[in-house]
Amino acid sequence: MISEIIFVLAALILDFFLAKATAKVASNKGGDAGLWFVSGLLLPGVALVVALLWDEQSNRECPRCHRRIDQIARMCGYCGHYFARDEVVPE
Repeated sequence: MISEIIFVLAALILDFFLAKATAKVASNKGGDAGLWFVSGLLLPGVALVVALLWDEQSNRECPRCHRRIDQIARMCGYCGHYFARDEVVPE
């Protein structure tokens, strides 16, 4: 009985850390950390692999703060940098 409780607690702790890692990886690539955290809780390990393989081409890097933002954004939501209207979007 006690070994089952320890096993369940260990599984929950591992699930939490995998979800946190998933949220961190996705956030660094411009994704919503909260949404990816929930995905990591529901699909531990699988969501982390998807976040790691997630294509970064739909995002671009802000030249000021170096965070990943949406490709079509006109302003960085992190630092407030405005992109020029005629700026070429990297392919």
